[in-house]
Amino acid sequence: MSDSHLSKRHFLGLMAAVPLGSMVGCGGSSSSGEASLRLVNASGYAALDLYLDDDLSISSVAYGSASSYTDVSADTVTAALTSANSATYLLSQSRTLDSDTKYTAVAYGWQGALKSNLIEDSVDAADSGKTKVTVLNTASDAGTMDVYLTASGDDLEASTPVASAVTGGTSSSVTSVTAGTYRLRVTATEDTDDVRLDVSGVALASTGVVTLVLMPGPGGVLVHALQLVQGGAVTALYNTQARVRLVGGVEGGATVSASVGDVSLLSGAPSPTIGSYKLVSAGSATVNISVAGSALAAQTATLEAGGDYTLLVSGTAAAPTSSMVKDDNRLPTSSSKFKLRLLNAMTGMSSYPLTLTVDYEAVLSDVAAGTISATVSLNANDAATMEVSSALSSTPLYSLSDTALVAQGIYTVFMFGTGTAPSGALRKER
Repeated sequence: MSDSHLSKRHFLGLMAAVPLGSMVGCGGSSSSGEASLRLVNASGYAALDLYLDDDLSISSVAYGSASSYTDVSADTVTAALTSANSATYLLSQSRTLDSDTKYTAVAYGWQGALKSNLIEDSVDAADSGKTKVTVLNTASDAGTMDVYLTASGDDLEASTPVASAVTGGTSSSVTSVTAGTYRLRVTATEDTDDVRLDVSGVALASTGVVTLVLMPGPGGVLVHALQLVQGGAVTALYNTQARVRLVGGVEGGATVSASVGDVSLLSGAPSPTIGSYKLVSAGSATVNISVAGSALAAQTATLEAGGDYTLLVSGTAAAPTSSMVKDDNRLPTSSSKFKLRLLNAMTGMSSYPLTLTVDYEAVLSDVAAGTISATVSLNANDAATMEVSSALSSTPLYSLSDTALVAQGIYTVFMFGTGTAPSGALRKER
């Protein structure tokens, strides 16, 4: 074993996460015999390895997939996860594995915040014609969710969820449903209009036991899912949609319209305008834009499933510009921080990028016209002073004082207008 691995004893003293309480097998240890273990990768890592007591047991499990079951010693062991082919442990936990028992280890969480849950695959089979279903929500960024299994054409408003108010990092209770083929829909809790996943053709077999694992999409709001059959197949149920909004900042209050595919984002909205996110089909999409009633040449954008995007239209009515920018609406990994970004839709400022300060410290710099900055994570602040400036002016273009920026919030500062007539807006995205 490479010396770059820390010792088992050292890792037990530095355990990086607490396993989820529900559905965890906690039986007594056994000094002999074997257990069976498989690894499911629902994390932000492309591929993972699993070590037991410093020995490689399972290797190269790709995102959205599972290993086969592997026989391992039944005992109390140190289970450690690494990126595939890496010598650096990302997470280490003490696990008790009983003999003659199967387990599924579900790894989840973004890079730098890896967690895992151990499911004991020993739930009694469902009755004939029924399937037992449990929901495990690893999409903490997406918030609390309801899960529906319905016929294809059923109205969600008139349907009852199989799992309600499942918060991030928790499991629902077991529900028994009639075996068959269903449409899976996941929504924000008590909001059937806020659909986070919509997948048809989910087959539930008679006497089966299934765990539906909700996984965060790359934007942080939409989710994917995995269907884990106890002792059997693992099926990826990926989202087929993305979210896009239109932000219009064309000089002189010019109207802006845009659509992605057959979904209208906004129609005839005067600048400046900040639209709401709309669900659109992921993949290659045709983007149509018009400014002041004149259509621009059609564009093509590639939208990642589960992603969030801003279509930014700025410039002048005679020479408008547009860009499709990927948004990071994932929550901060620290419970004490918020995330902040700056969108620059100003005109006549191509030589004067913007700087955003919080309490007189520059946190975002060199944000060019027609672009959106990356996000920065900062400590929560209940009375912040915020200023946006450029080299064009000795005074701030936009300023706010005594502004509450709460932990786990995501904020965007929008800048519009010109250097001589600037305007700004602060929006709490989540």
